[in-house]
Amino acid sequence: MKDHNSGSKEPAHTVTTFQEARLQHSENLRQNIVHAAAALLQEHGPEAVTVRRVAERMECSTKIIYNLFGKKEGLAKYLYLEGCTLLSQSFESVPHQASFEDYFRDLAYAYWDFGITQSSFYQLMFGGSFAEFKPDAESLQGTATALKQITALVVAAIEQKMLQENDPLLAVRMIWAPLHGVIHLYLGGHIESEEAAKRLYDHTLSMVILSLVGVSSNG
Repeated sequence: MKDHNSGSKEPAHTVTTFQEARLQHSENLRQNIVHAAAALLQEHGPEAVTVRRVAERMECSTKIIYNLFGKKEGLAKYLYLEGCTLLSQSFESVPHQASFEDYFRDLAYAYWDFGITQSSFYQLMFGGSFAEFKPDAESLQGTATALKQITALVVAAIEQKMLQENDPLLAVRMIWAPLHGVIHLYLGGHIESEEAAKRLYDHTLSMVILSLVGVSSNG
């Protein structure tokens, strides 16, 4: 016969309230809908991401999507944040380099790869492909988080007096604007081939480094 007064303890049971379970269900459903919308975005472009088509992909009513996201802009925001996560993962996969210039170039090439391989997300985030969506404070914070590796590198370089620009925000924008410009021109069909766009990107990257550092940090 089991001694209920012994020192052994029964495993504790975690209790989930009805409200907590309901919130968990809503969050899981929201994530599945975002994944369905992301699949449409990548397969067919931004014009395919409508509430009706997402509902068809999910085999649910449009009412469920409206209840969770409001208008299409709400769904676009979650796609934007999903893109920020993908961009952040691209940067995080880049091994750290001791050389500022080498590490900076590797991060810049990760940004290029994201723009080319995740062009639908890139156009949503930085190309205005969803005209009705404007990034709010949370979305912009997601962008800042995605760019944290570049920001941290710039801050470290400024602290070591390696850069001519002492304002981290301005330095990051000096980097971001021209590199974005090349990718945006290519995705918009203004550069004849990916090879030509890559050559221009390489040249632009070298000019950005020169403008920030003055001379190569390797010599």
